[in-house]
Amino acid sequence: MDRGDFVCVTGRSGSGKSTFLNILSTLLSPDEGYITFDGVNITCFSEKKRNRLRQNDFAMIFQFHHLMPYLTAAENVLLPYLNSWKPVTKSTLNRAHACLDRVGLKDKYDRLPGQLSGGEQQRVAIARALVKSPQVLFADEPTGNLDKKTGDAIVQLLSKMNGEGLSILMVTHETAYASASNRLVTMEDGVAKEQSQAL
Repeated sequence: MDRGDFVCVTGRSGSGKSTFLNILSTLLSPDEGYITFDGVNITCFSEKKRNRLRQNDFAMIFQFHHLMPYLTAAENVLLPYLNSWKPVTKSTLNRAHACLDRVGLKDKYDRLPGQLSGGEQQRVAIARALVKSPQVLFADEPTGNLDKKTGDAIVQLLSKMNGEGLSILMVTHETAYASASNRLVTMEDGVAKEQSQAL
């Protein structure tokens, strides 16, 4: 995966798509081989260094948004700062609002997750992933819990962000979404096979 790529990983259920993503994002360690990021072998990083990498350079979104139901949209977006014990300042709050604006949730900063639609909740999760300006976004079935229209809108949003320079690796069982990517990888029995460039 090169900078600026949008890689789509498809395959049957149980083929190893999510495991592949979790290894690349350092949530899991590979049994063999190694992973490089910016020319550095990160496979042998300590857990502390991996955590720092995930806090500063990598971000993840999932099929289920994992929002805190008692926090507002803006507060959910700010969670990465709270998890890294960094104080929330006016600047970081403005950053959270800007990220919510970017995903189309302007004027919904103070809404609780239960007051948002499923698509809006997923947009909050995307804003949370973007708040610390990651270099790579890992998305594991981000449309799997959404209807087709809402899922299409989420993929269009990711494609727009990719066009602005964000590198994305997205796992999906929806092969139609491969058209949003510039590289297509198919998983078969735990083996990644890169296909021709997605159209």
